[in-house]
Amino acid sequence: MRKSLLALSAVAAVAAVPAQAEYLFGFGGMYADYQVWDHGIGNDNDNFGGDISDRNQAVIGIEGGAGFTWGQIYGFYDYEGVDRASGDRGASTKGTIHYNLTDSGVSLYAQIYNTDADNGFHEQNRVVGLGYTGLKGDGWAFTPFIGIHEINSGDVKGANGGMAGWVGFYNTNIGNQNFTFSTWGEYEFDRQAAYAAAQGDNWGLNGSVNAMWNINQNWATGVLYRYTVNKLGREGYQDLMIYRLQYNF
Repeated sequence: MRKSLLALSAVAAVAAVPAQAEYLFGFGGMYADYQVWDHGIGNDNDNFGGDISDRNQAVIGIEGGAGFTWGQIYGFYDYEGVDRASGDRGASTKGTIHYNLTDSGVSLYAQIYNTDADNGFHEQNRVVGLGYTGLKGDGWAFTPFIGIHEINSGDVKGANGGMAGWVGFYNTNIGNQNFTFSTWGEYEFDRQAAYAAAQGDNWGLNGSVNAMWNINQNWATGVLYRYTVNKLGREGYQDLMIYRLQYNF
């Protein structure tokens, strides 16, 4: 877990980027998830080499983000498998930044994603490229990016092609209730041969489509549909449902 804690420190460092500009918005929260692989539609026991339900797990995490006139930052930390015995758990950390290069919203984009497991598995993904923060309005935003991708996963290291992706959300009222619909995705392409062999192809897709009911100012609950293609060490399409309870600061 030491590597994940170091990566979490890196996320905190990103959040400390000098904010000598106007603060526009911010958010943060803690959440408890239950990841249910056997509620997906793209899985079967043969693909997992055993009972899919063995992969179900509870996760706790914290996330936060902020926007300034110079750009945006976001980060999260997940502690995975909290319902499992010590030695069968993991942790993941992600930090992203858009630093605006023009008034129109073209940005310098960077992200780091780090995951570790008690069984010794470690993977770190790094992306540097360009993004765009200008697609936004009242209660919605869509922020794409594209960049070069580097990997550090066991014996697989170095350049790993490219990555294109997006983050988007839409906040609206339905009846007298407030809901937030959001999505994120990452498309990896032109992977190096060793990583392509481990994941099933030289390209992969990884993302989520989410619906959250904002019960009040502090509490929210909802469902996240998580999907992958040629990712997480498995060829083809896999998916799961994540049920979330969240407390917003």
